[in-house]
Amino acid sequence: MSLAEILGAVFTPASMLWIMIGVLAGLLVGVIPGLTATVAIALLVPLTFDLEPLHSLLMLTGIFSGSMYSNSITSITLRTPGNPAGAVTILDGYPLALRGEAGRAVGLAAWASVVGGVLSVIALTFLAPPLASIALEFSPAEYFAVGLLGLTTVIAVSGRSVPRAIVATAFGLLVGTVGMDPLVTQSRFTFGQQELTTGIPFLPAVIGLFALAEVFRLAGERKLGSRAVATIGRVLPTRKDLKQTARPITLGSIIGILVGILPGGGGAMASFLAYGESKRYSKHPEEYGKGSIEGLTAADSANNGVTGGAMVPLLTLGIPGDAVTAVMLGALMVQGIQPGPRLFEGGGDLVYPLFLGMLVANILMFVVAMALAKPLASIAMVPYSILLPGIAMFSFVGSFAATGRVYDLWVALLFGFIGYLMNKFDYPIAAVALGLILGPIIESNLRRGLVMSGGDWSIFVTRPISLGLILVAAALLVFTIIQQRRRRANAEFLVE
Repeated sequence: MSLAEILGAVFTPASMLWIMIGVLAGLLVGVIPGLTATVAIALLVPLTFDLEPLHSLLMLTGIFSGSMYSNSITSITLRTPGNPAGAVTILDGYPLALRGEAGRAVGLAAWASVVGGVLSVIALTFLAPPLASIALEFSPAEYFAVGLLGLTTVIAVSGRSVPRAIVATAFGLLVGTVGMDPLVTQSRFTFGQQELTTGIPFLPAVIGLFALAEVFRLAGERKLGSRAVATIGRVLPTRKDLKQTARPITLGSIIGILVGILPGGGGAMASFLAYGESKRYSKHPEEYGKGSIEGLTAADSANNGVTGGAMVPLLTLGIPGDAVTAVMLGALMVQGIQPGPRLFEGGGDLVYPLFLGMLVANILMFVVAMALAKPLASIAMVPYSILLPGIAMFSFVGSFAATGRVYDLWVALLFGFIGYLMNKFDYPIAAVALGLILGPIIESNLRRGLVMSGGDWSIFVTRPISLGLILVAAALLVFTIIQQRRRRANAEFLVE
């Protein structure tokens, strides 16, 4: 298919209309806590059944790109994560909003998202087959090693106390074991409660830890007549901001692409990894967690970098990379399209316009996001007396929306009280979220690896990729601890 034919297929009124509809739908659905990209696409898939295959895919990718970014808006303005990856955006986005820089945070998040999305599409276009072949080499041993690498991020979210971060992470790992055993039909830590057999749902738990915990904290301070934020501030990023965030955005985009390629990776793991690595190599790591634009943009670029990466295994191998692409796989099959290696041979008239459409969707997403940034960021200026009940309401709606179970409301409420106590005693909430994300990944792949090797633990160090990842994780952990001790020693010397 020639370049002129690809351009002609995408830049038609009908194609552009469906991309715009997808982007707007993703942005609007994404700002409602709990309604993730997966939910948005699942809700709107029936609208694509009567469309041409290309228009259907362009609309779905527009939803994908728009909703991945817009979930950051409530994380920044309300401390309410719209999706699991939003937990990382909160760490620096919300402190920026409290400083009166909500507009700046929303604008930079949009910029990071579009750069991550564009770079992921470029990677998808040129590197899809070789990257997919590498991902195909990953066994449970490699996924276990990736999980261990992710655990080194606990230092990045530790705040002032690494031991407290380790305790918080261990609590998250423990909570992640509740429910059915991943390999055998045996329930664990359910105490006879039927609802617990499905485990602790991640999104309600995260909404409780961050959003409801903040509601309880602010209500306890009795400042209900004041406003969360005094001003919105500038929305468009300045040249200085763009220069300062260039490296974390590039790093986050690369991590997002690579994690997206791995089935089961997802935006949450990518955001945590990118945040940790960005802090590790930052010249100002002490600013992370207090309103660092580097931390904010690293997380958001990784979150959107996943979009193109997740499409690699879907299109080249027919394997969905995450929950969103699993829904998209269903939409493709309804259209009579079978993803896989032959799609590139006989379906070039669909694949390459899709790549260009994803690129256009990301650019349109930035334009629309900038146009709507100020009114969306102004949510943070609402007085607490109105805002806190609103946050609580949206938190419960978001917790209930995914499954429609009252059980999820109780989970959100319980973790809200846990998060409130953790805030009060200075334990990092993000470390719990990290444990919840990585616990099932580490446990299931550890046990699958041992089953595959007949109980031989050497499988984790005899496979080159697994060994390399474990060594990298160990080296990063040692390096970060030494670096942190040096900074503490320098700070004590300056005080003296």
